[in-house]
Amino acid sequence: MLPKLTLDVPALQLLLWIAGFLFLASIVRWIRLSAENRRMRREEPKLTKQIKDQQHELTGIQQEAASLRAKLQRQFDALRADLAVRHQQSEQGNHHAQKKHDEMLDETLEAALAKITGLEARLAARPALAATAAALKTVAPVKNGEAPASLPSLPSMETLRVQALEQELAAVKAELASSRQQTSGLQLSLLLARRRQSPAARKAAARGATRNG
Repeated sequence: MLPKLTLDVPALQLLLWIAGFLFLASIVRWIRLSAENRRMRREEPKLTKQIKDQQHELTGIQQEAASLRAKLQRQFDALRADLAVRHQQSEQGNHHAQKKHDEMLDETLEAALAKITGLEARLAARPALAATAAALKTVAPVKNGEAPASLPSLPSMETLRVQALEQELAAVKAELASSRQQTSGLQLSLLLARRRQSPAARKAAARGATRNG
């Protein structure tokens, strides 16, 4: 038995050293954990206060965000209502301007057509007036059986009047063409104004529908 115990002493010493080292490591670990625990207990009120402060701050931020969101929603609703009113007023103004312009154009066209009709009626009498003027030119005074003297060819009053009527007719036609061009320009301007206003109205309506949905 003694030789076996003698041989086992180094192994027992090694085991003892290992057990002692583990015991010392556990004691050191226990001391560190105790210190950490005491430190956490000392800092617990401070951490609790920080958590409460952060909760109050978060609550305040949420309230401010809700207030800002409600304010932005009110501003958006007011802007949408104002935009809808302006769009309606613009549509009414455009409709009134278009109606007034159409009435003026109709009156101008009626007056121009009446004037053109009168001028054409007066121009229709031109052949008869020309025949009368030619007959008057063939008649010349005869003195003492002499041949009638040749007279200088001058434009008659009827010819000058016909020329004046033709010029007036051309002026009326030019005025009518200018009025048509102005009408086309005004219609194009109204169409462009409606196209410029339509996207804003469509966006406001789409946002309103999305909000309501």
